[in-house]
Amino acid sequence: MEKLKVLIVDDEYLIRNLLRMRVDWEKQGLTIIGEASNAHEALDMVDEQRPDIIFTDIYMPSINGIEFSREVLAKYPDIKIVIVTGHDEFEYAHQSIKMGISDFILKPIRASDLLNVIDKLKNKIYEERTRDKELERLKEDLERNFPYLREKYLYQWLKGDLSKEEIHEKAEYFKLPMFLSKEAFQIAILEITSASVKQSEEQLILLGMECRYKVESFFQNDNQVIILTDTRNQIVVISFNQATNLVSDCESLITNLCESYKCYVNIGIGRKRIHIEEAHLGYQEACRAVQYKVFVGNNQVVCFEDIVGNREAHYQSNPDRLQQLQFYISVGSGEHAIQSLTQIFDVAFSSIAQFRLAAMDVINECQRAAIEQQVEDEEVSNKETWVSILTADNLPELMNLLESYVLHVSRIIYSKNQTKEGDLISQVKEYLEKNLDDPKLGLASTAGTFFVSPGHLGRLMKKETGQTFVEYLTNIRMKKAESLLKNTDLKGYEVGEQVGIKDAHYFSILFKRFTGMSMNQYRNGK
Repeated sequence: MEKLKVLIVDDEYLIRNLLRMRVDWEKQGLTIIGEASNAHEALDMVDEQRPDIIFTDIYMPSINGIEFSREVLAKYPDIKIVIVTGHDEFEYAHQSIKMGISDFILKPIRASDLLNVIDKLKNKIYEERTRDKELERLKEDLERNFPYLREKYLYQWLKGDLSKEEIHEKAEYFKLPMFLSKEAFQIAILEITSASVKQSEEQLILLGMECRYKVESFFQNDNQVIILTDTRNQIVVISFNQATNLVSDCESLITNLCESYKCYVNIGIGRKRIHIEEAHLGYQEACRAVQYKVFVGNNQVVCFEDIVGNREAHYQSNPDRLQQLQFYISVGSGEHAIQSLTQIFDVAFSSIAQFRLAAMDVINECQRAAIEQQVEDEEVSNKETWVSILTADNLPELMNLLESYVLHVSRIIYSKNQTKEGDLISQVKEYLEKNLDDPKLGLASTAGTFFVSPGHLGRLMKKETGQTFVEYLTNIRMKKAESLLKNTDLKGYEVGEQVGIKDAHYFSILFKRFTGMSMNQYRNGK
């Protein structure tokens, strides 16, 4: 480690010499860079040499040690200053510690006292430098992560997770002065999808990155526009610029992106908002407008206000009820799905437009359920059905069409699940037949083999066979035992082992209970 630099300041040569000779400074990891006989000379040396430690006397001509120390610490607060004092000056020196003096040492100067002070100051300096380096590293990390932290803050703002006070508190730090103004803003969502049939996840991520770079380049001269990517990998454009038309900009963006990349670009735009804390409403509106692509096709700009007919839309999604609806559809429970649907629409709608917004939420949940269950059915993704639902001109008709669609999707998923369950039980039956001689064969081990829970497998066995798992396993074991007794000369305990029951006494009891005869009676009566 680099040696620490020491400056000695005292108007008496003998004291300076004594300090220099009392210890082996080099051995202690320090080097004396100079001596000064007065404060004026010392101040110049401090500016030139920047020592780490200064030893100074209190009484010196012109400027005393206390005033000298005050001037040094005002300019260089990290320098450590030690006052060299006599017993009669002790209280004066002790008080000086309050102004930032690191330590003091009494005359006559003893080597042990000097070494003790040196050790303390060395440790303190090294600790501070280590801390400073760590702080510098943290600052570099913060600077490196600043774009990420800024984007995280912006997404929290869009989600409505921040209060008005929190938004304003952080806006200055993240260099967002427009957040503190009262200018209106508008939010657009760009959904980018590949026009190629097959693309890897990596290619899709790269496409999203390239498109974001293109969007940033498009707005690079407009410091009133903010761009980020949300958790759905949608590009979000937030414009505070009152002099431009966001719709026109987005239409130009679609042309720009489609000419540059093989992709589809769908853009939804929320209504203008004045209050900074209402960003989540504008963001939700833009997301809803993007969903409208299923009705207008790709490469379109859709404004939310066009969907709702310029009315105030009071409908807001209920995530819990929508998640419950998706669950019932996913398990193919049409009856429960309709009950959940009724709860979703059990609110006061002021217009058909709001009802359509709720219907769009339901259609999306049906799609998610189908994707989750890997159901690929044209009727599930039938655009004509969606259009007929959302263009119905009265509420009863719209509700009837929506209920029919939910039931239809639920039935398709239920049918597929039934097929999957039947296939599973067929595989389990075959597995049991092949492993009858395994005494450890049971519900838990079999369920583990097929990566399902024991409870689920037990319910499926009861549903498919009319028997519990244990009853079914015992039944096929006894049938196998009957066959062995009829067609082989195996002894009773050997037959038991062949069907996975090693306890001969238990096997004979079980066999008699199942057939009504002992093994000998059964064999002799064949």
